[in-house]
Amino acid sequence: MHDIQTARLLLEPLVASHAEAMFSVLSEPSLHIHIDSSPPESVDALRQRYIKLEARASPDRSQLWLNWAVVSPGVGPIGFVQATVVGTTAWVAYLLGRGYWARGYASEATFAMLGYLASVHQTSLFKATVEVENSNSVALLRRIGFRLANSSELAGVSLSPTERLYVKNAGSFPHEI
Repeated sequence: MHDIQTARLLLEPLVASHAEAMFSVLSEPSLHIHIDSSPPESVDALRQRYIKLEARASPDRSQLWLNWAVVSPGVGPIGFVQATVVGTTAWVAYLLGRGYWARGYASEATFAMLGYLASVHQTSLFKATVEVENSNSVALLRRIGFRLANSSELAGVSLSPTERLYVKNAGSFPHEI
């Protein structure tokens, strides 16, 4: 994994030393309303999670676990972007602290990660699940070129009644964010 530089941000491969700064970002309960996680219990618990993620792969090596801290120069970590890569498909996710919403940071960071995955890992398909009520996340995905999955793309995917699957082909990078 490498750093990814954007116009305004630096995406650093996530490591245990990010835990203290990320704890304060991720501790806001309202960030976790639309996702399948809770605020971290402690800095140490988050550090232990990040140590596990530093393996960059599942124990059986069938999945790549690629996680970056989204860093705003002069501010520090403001959130994360992540991808679970299986073959040529990447399941992507992102989370930024509430104070950094509506500035285009999540779009910029996620779009940069997709470009990295396409060029370095030859990822050809990106997928993201989102809660229907999470209008900010739906707007972000659409802004960076994702579309609602069709019935054939939904085959074999287990979603709750309130989730939707969005997809993007790697060949669809016609513009920058």
